[in-house]
Amino acid sequence: MATALWGKVYYRDTYAGELRQEPGGRCVFVYDQTYLESREPAIAFTLPRQAEPIICEQGLHPFFDNLTAEGWLRNAQARALKIDPANRFAILLAFGHDCAGAVSVVDPNPVLQADVDVGDPNAAAALVSRASLSGVQPKLLAVKEGGRYRPARSNETSHFIAKLASGSLLDIVENEFVTTAANRALLTGDEVVSLEIAQVDGVDGRALLVERFDRLSTGTKVHFEEFNQLLGRRAGGDGGDKYEAAYDDMGSFIRNTPGCTPIEALRLYRRILACILTGNTDGHLKNFAMFHRREGLRLTPAYDLVAAALYPQYRTLALALGKAANLTIDAVKPKHLLSLGEAFGLDAAGTLKVVNDLGDRRGAAEKAVTAAAKQADATQLGQNLLELMERRWNGSFASTGQYLSRKQSDGGAS
Repeated sequence: MATALWGKVYYRDTYAGELRQEPGGRCVFVYDQTYLESREPAIAFTLPRQAEPIICEQGLHPFFDNLTAEGWLRNAQARALKIDPANRFAILLAFGHDCAGAVSVVDPNPVLQADVDVGDPNAAAALVSRASLSGVQPKLLAVKEGGRYRPARSNETSHFIAKLASGSLLDIVENEFVTTAANRALLTGDEVVSLEIAQVDGVDGRALLVERFDRLSTGTKVHFEEFNQLLGRRAGGDGGDKYEAAYDDMGSFIRNTPGCTPIEALRLYRRILACILTGNTDGHLKNFAMFHRREGLRLTPAYDLVAAALYPQYRTLALALGKAANLTIDAVKPKHLLSLGEAFGLDAAGTLKVVNDLGDRRGAAEKAVTAAAKQADATQLGQNLLELMERRWNGSFASTGQYLSRKQSDGGAS
């Protein structure tokens, strides 16, 4: 007889409820009564506090599904457990000790034992921490000691995510480092993740060490959700629902969710335009997120900023833009920026101001790219990014004012 899988769910260090998989694949989450009687919040936007079980007929609820690892790490975890990578519930139970945000899933009586000796030193280092990290790029949790980084151990608080070179994208570490520098210069007054390129003990190649914004220096967990979770969409495999949406959907969510503020919509709109300017075509729903604050949902720092358009296979935007799906980055025009602005609550003047503000910061961004590329020993990559940004400005942004003038003189016709 098959053994039923179930786990204890914790919010920070407080027991919040039970997650159980029933025969046929149905999954049920039930809040603990003591947790409901406390003043602790709901563990997810789509999992409101209630005594009744929350049932998902097919697989994990989207919130939990998005906590499960993807790609390289998921496959390594499956090999360690000797199970099918599609068994997402079992993988989350075994490796849900350290998830993004403040929620963890713990198996109180493990049926499956992970064998971390999987023939890959990088994978072995990632498995030891029992962490569940989304995204298909190879990555692991890391700890900084005496100016050096090492892989995190089980039950150890980690403040860094180490991202490694990925398949044929051998310079993706340098790419993200340089692209992040460009975005930091463009998004004045906004928050962008802190990162550096360094070695991790026992791990092959240079890594991008990204400081976690969901962990305080005290070790306290800070709760946030990616937009894939906020919108109730599954992660699924390596694609899932994170690509089956539009940038407009995030604007609509912020505008229509109690506790969110217009300034958050404006900040996110600026970030999306900065992504277009820097060629970040892979900005999907899991690459944007919001903190849970007492006063409401607030954007996390910008993260996962990669000029994917430098790679020929990533020329198409991850999400629909301004009601246009499968849009290549070269095809983005002022009309798309204006249509997207409307979804975020901006009128034409507001959109034009965002565009002009980015234009004013171009010089600073170009200097930041040059400096970061030199620091990363990636001068050619930096030059390629500068050329891409120049093309994108001229092709997508520079004529926005003229487009608006023509539109107004034509009586509003596009």
